[in-house]
Amino acid sequence: MSNGPFAVFVYGTLMRGEERAAKWPRPALRVEPAVIRAALYDLGPYPAVTVGEDLVRGELWRLAETDMTATLAALDAIECYGQGGVDLYVRRLVSCSTESGETCTAHCYFIADPRTLADGRKVSPGVEGWSRWRRRRD
Repeated sequence: MSNGPFAVFVYGTLMRGEERAAKWPRPALRVEPAVIRAALYDLGPYPAVTVGEDLVRGELWRLAETDMTATLAALDAIECYGQGGVDLYVRRLVSCSTESGETCTAHCYFIADPRTLADGRKVSPGVEGWSRWRRRRD
């Protein structure tokens, strides 16, 4: 096993209450609101982040060390990363800040080709000071 990190930051369909929340292969030890520095885009049925300076709000899922390999393998498949074809997302390490003021490192999925964001709508920070993706309700 590695030395960590043992956490994943998510900002879209893998968050609690979203359509892929049940796809986590292992339960989290703890899930808490957190933010990262990035630029958030709404691509319709799902969001994407790329390098940027906005605060993007999502969830920090803390996992047991023994669950990380299975969790990352499952999430890589969901996010189309490293599956032998063209990657839709790439997994990077990010610095997260939790509501309690703690800072930690976590895995996060960024759009692989930022040029694909030309069709998306950038989500600007709201009055709270951060951006957050919300599913479009038809």
